Amino acid sequence: MERELQRLHWLKIKELVPDQIDTVILPVGTVEAHGSSCVGTDNYIPENIAISIADYVNAMVAPTINYGITKSLYRYNGGMTIRPEILSAYVQDVLLSLAKNGFRNIIIMNGHGGNNSTLKDLAFEFHSKHRANIAVIHWWELCSKMTVEFFGHAGGHAGTDETAMMMAVDPDLVDEQSYDPEMAYNFVPGADIYPVPGTILLYKEGEGYPEFDLDKSQQYREQVAKQVGEFVKSIISRWNKFEL
Repeated sequence: MERELQRLHWLKIKELVPDQIDTVILPVGTVEAHGSSCVGTDNYIPENIAISIADYVNAMVAPTINYGITKSLYRYNGGMTIRPEILSAYVQDVLLSLAKNGFRNIIIMNGHGGNNSTLKDLAFEFHSKHRANIAVIHWWELCSKMTVEFFGHAGGHAGTDETAMMMAVDPDLVDEQSYDPEMAYNFVPGADIYPVPGTILLYKEGEGYPEFDLDKSQQYREQVAKQVGEFVKSIISRWNKFEL
């Protein structure tokens, strides 16, 4: 069954939603520098996760919202941003459209840390106004423990985990030849820096550098999809159980 909403004609959607499918996944990301990976990394990853789990959780996948809140990496070539209040209003309008189309459960699949607080706040606002079932998934946080178990260390922005996901999505979107370890910057508490002095952002000294191993990347992507899929399915089943 085709799961991408924008690839279906309206009569097919009318047939499927909500009688057969009442859950939709909305990927949200941004456009910004990611070391030697493409600037669309934060869009491609949540979209790929959404499509990967759609059958398992019986959901449709809405078109990705490609622009988000880019701050510390905005100045690097290709960086784009929108104001938080614009993102909030825009996403809420999309959510309202999805709800009016008959979707009872809405999963926002977030691919960018800069969106976290805005998406959290707007999701609650939308829920409180419309009594919608809504969850915001920050995939790298949800999978953080698994990432440490899988790689032996934590990832980071454009680090081990994100680069592995992009390698699995499309190796052509990762340019290993342009990689330079000097791209990496370790976050230091007590400073806010614009632009941040690196496009690979690590959280522990010496850990999280990209590995560029395609086989391992594909295995990691499968583990991410499995963990996110199981979590989303459990949420939906409990919403259904309590008739929310």
